[in-house]
Amino acid sequence: MSKLKSLFQDIKQNSAKNKFLLWGLGLVGALMLVLPANCGDGSKQPAVTSKLPEIDYQQQLQRELEGILSRIEGAGRVTVMLTLDDDAEIVYASNEETSRRTTSEEDSQGGVRQQLEYDSRGQLVIVQTGNQEEPVIEKIIKPRVRGVLVVA
Repeated sequence: MSKLKSLFQDIKQNSAKNKFLLWGLGLVGALMLVLPANCGDGSKQPAVTSKLPEIDYQQQLQRELEGILSRIEGAGRVTVMLTLDDDAEIVYASNEETSRRTTSEEDSQGGVRQQLEYDSRGQLVIVQTGNQEEPVIEKIIKPRVRGVLVVA
């Protein structure tokens, strides 16, 4: 019990330092929420890949955040837990063909009838590499960070 009491006294004595640490942790957490949604290479050409990256995205983000936060003076040993919304979403390239046809008819009594017809077809783009056929991946949407827990 005395250890807990001394811990709270240390926190009260270093309140300015702790406020700075909390603001820093909050800022890093907010950046982690925004960055995965905006990451990308910006290229328009679809990429052909046979395998998705082997690195676990969640663990990679946790290690990076732990490394950044442990560099803050006075933070000590830092442990981070991240939760993500979903898994990565893969968008495959496809050939889209759409057509539109308008027909207008007028009868003998002056009535007009118009027909508007839409037709849309899509086909997955497949590339043959060696003996295998693989779909072309247009983009991989990384999952958004739902929450961050930091223990320092």
